[in-house]
Amino acid sequence: MGWSFRWVSSLENDFNHDLHVAFTPKELQSSTATYNYTKGDPGMPEREGTSVFYKDERGAVFHTYSTYARGIDMMNAAYHYLDLVPKGRDENRNLRRTGCGTTIATKTERLRLE
Repeated sequence: MGWSFRWVSSLENDFNHDLHVAFTPKELQSSTATYNYTKGDPGMPEREGTSVFYKDERGAVFHTYSTYARGIDMMNAAYHYLDLVPKGRDENRNLRRTGCGTTIATKTERLRLE
C-alpha cells in the first residue's frame, strides 16, 4: 500500500496536559484537574486517552476526535475477544454474565446486598 506514518512523541512538552490526560501536582492536590470532560481528582498524574488529528493540504491541523477512560476500549482488540467469552472481562468477580450480555449477582453478592 505504500503508507507511511510520522510518529511523534509527547515527551517533555505540554501536549498531554493540553489534551487533559496529564495533570500538574497542583491540579491533583486541589482536585481541579479536567479528565473525561469532568473536573475532579483523576487518581493519578497521567490517564489514558486517544486523539485523532487531520492535517489538510495547506498544513492546517484539526483535532477531530478524542476519547478517554472506557471510551478507548474499542481500541483494545483483546477486549472484543474477552467480551465473547462466558465470564467476559471478569472485572467484577462477584457478578456473573448471562448469555444475553447482562450480569446477575452470584450467591455471595446477593447475600451481601440483603
